[in-house]
Amino acid sequence: MESAVRGDAPIYDRLIAERGDVPGDVRRTAEETLRRLTRAMEFGPVGRTPGFPGGGYPGPGI
Repeated sequence: MESAVRGDAPIYDRLIAERGDVPGDVRRTAEETLRRLTRAMEFGPVGRTPGFPGGGYPGPGI
């Protein structure tokens, strides 16, 4: 879609030159956020810190 939009609308190229590629920046930020969230939400034993919920601490009274 990106190439079709750019080829059909020369104003788009001017806007990118003047303002930056805002949709592209948003897409890259969203992808990075999703990757970071996915890593943070992994529930496997790897990466858990002792003392935090689910991180190897048996909890009070156990």
